[in-house]
Amino acid sequence: MGSLNAIPIVGWFISLLVAMSLAVPFWFVWSCLGIGATFFNFLPAVWLTIGFWQTVGVFTCVSILKLVVFPRSVVNNSNKAVSL
Repeated sequence: MGSLNAIPIVGWFISLLVAMSLAVPFWFVWSCLGIGATFFNFLPAVWLTIGFWQTVGVFTCVSILKLVVFPRSVVNNSNKAVSL
């Protein structure tokens, strides 16, 4: 299983798929159903009509920031928890 970590492109692709799957319902509810314009009318007009790929980008940035702010710990070969 350690060999999968040697290919980061696979992880990036899986992360992109997760971000896209989260962005679809959020974008649909925010833009198509008008939740953004109805309940967040104090936001600038640009943010009320956000595009789908911008929504995917927001979810990707949030996942990266989550890993930076709250780093995961891993177990190395000597069975000691190490913070990344």
